[in-house]
Amino acid sequence: MLTVVTVVFTASFLVGVPIAFCFGLAGGAYILFWEALPPGLLVRRMYYALDSFPLLAVPLFIMVGDLAERAGLIPRLVAWLKILVGWMRGGIAYMNVISMTIFSGISGTAIADLASLGRIMLGMMQKAGYDRGFSCALTAATSMLGPIIPPSVAFIIYALAVGNISIVGMFLAGALPGLVMALALLAWAWYKTRNDTQIEVYPRPSLREIGASTVQVLPILVLPLIIIVGITGGVVTVTESAAIAVIYVLVIGFLFTRELRLRDIYQSTLYAATTSAVLGMLMGTGAIISWILTRNQATALLADFVASVSGDPVVYMLISFAALTIIGTVMEATPMIIALAPLMAPVAAKLGIPDIQFGLVFCMTVLVGMITPPVGLILFLTCTLGNISLERLSWAILPFCILESVVILAVILFPPLTLWLPRSLGF
Repeated sequence: MLTVVTVVFTASFLVGVPIAFCFGLAGGAYILFWEALPPGLLVRRMYYALDSFPLLAVPLFIMVGDLAERAGLIPRLVAWLKILVGWMRGGIAYMNVISMTIFSGISGTAIADLASLGRIMLGMMQKAGYDRGFSCALTAATSMLGPIIPPSVAFIIYALAVGNISIVGMFLAGALPGLVMALALLAWAWYKTRNDTQIEVYPRPSLREIGASTVQVLPILVLPLIIIVGITGGVVTVTESAAIAVIYVLVIGFLFTRELRLRDIYQSTLYAATTSAVLGMLMGTGAIISWILTRNQATALLADFVASVSGDPVVYMLISFAALTIIGTVMEATPMIIALAPLMAPVAAKLGIPDIQFGLVFCMTVLVGMITPPVGLILFLTCTLGNISLERLSWAILPFCILESVVILAVILFPPLTLWLPRSLGF
């Protein structure tokens, strides 16, 4: 069974077939030709995977981030941070990290953060005289905060792929590690810029300027609170909070900033729909592979293998971290979540590992893979935005990969970092 699926998937992948179709071809080859099962089974597996109300939150959160940019909220956030920390040496690097941390509480995706806010910050850093390699690497690394700090599209996909895991619990579990990662990036930015006298700094602002800018940025600062407080307080579901956030941004964009136009709604909806369609195809075809693995008791086989090596939960998480890191150098995050999470999470549960903790370790590891050379979607996008070669960026990004991997190891070795907040709030 595994031979058929692996051979078809690998052959399809090597000739350049998109990952979603690789899943579909591999699953179809097994179901139709190996087992000779009815073709309708393929459709049913895909339908069951996509027939989920929480999945609606994905296009809505994508739409929130896109509308926030179109409504002019991002330039206001950048202007506010420029006044607050731009006068410090290395201030624009600090702006990069802090702005991404705040915007992470809105969009939930790394690509959206990089393509909108990241593009602005990258241009500011290069204009101010920062080293091109450092500025591109920092921007790519800070974009990883988007899918870790809640809300997170990656956490939603993981929870739906594995099943029986609280999405809200996953959101809360990512909050503290996400902030720790942001602090680590700030510390590295300070270390790299502390003695650099060539980079530009902005004039120290007056209290009047700080106050005026704070008033302008309040709407975007309130938005993450609306999303998180509404979800954790049990007032709304994840999907409902995303819908409320969309309405909020529309109101702000039309009445406060007055930069939104009706055509922006159409363009933002189209962008969210097309992006979500890709994720939908991956989830649908990936569900076929997950069903095949379950049918053939692949989880039980993996559990037996792990037990023969070591039954220690920490050892299993360290092995998972190492394996996912290696796979992440050649495979994107979403396909890894869809294909491997349903296989590895049940083994973690059998070993007594809290599902939220393992889920966070899994997601954070595959997400860091997006900036790990040689293959990484964020790497390629950053090369385009920053006009830098892949080779130069690959060397510059390595310290950030190590830094973020250390945070993941802290999550493995110190469970309260992940579990304290969700357990305090009853998740």
